[in-house]
Amino acid sequence: MQVFTFFCVESDGSVSRFDVTPCADDNAARVRAFELLDMHRRCDFVEVWRGAQRVFDVLAPQAVAA
Repeated sequence: MQVFTFFCVESDGSVSRFDVTPCADDNAARVRAFELLDMHRRCDFVEVWRGAQRVFDVLAPQAVAA
């Protein structure tokens, strides 16, 4: 397991919340990011970090449609 940190970023660039979750791999971390977007609808995207490395971002469906 690897520990990932998820930062929920709102449209103004602020980070409204974060989550630290152990995941088996990047794919599991991507699934967790989508879960967070579903729970926190005000977030435009989630930054996913593994330690000090930013791994990827996951965009909210409403951000992609805009």
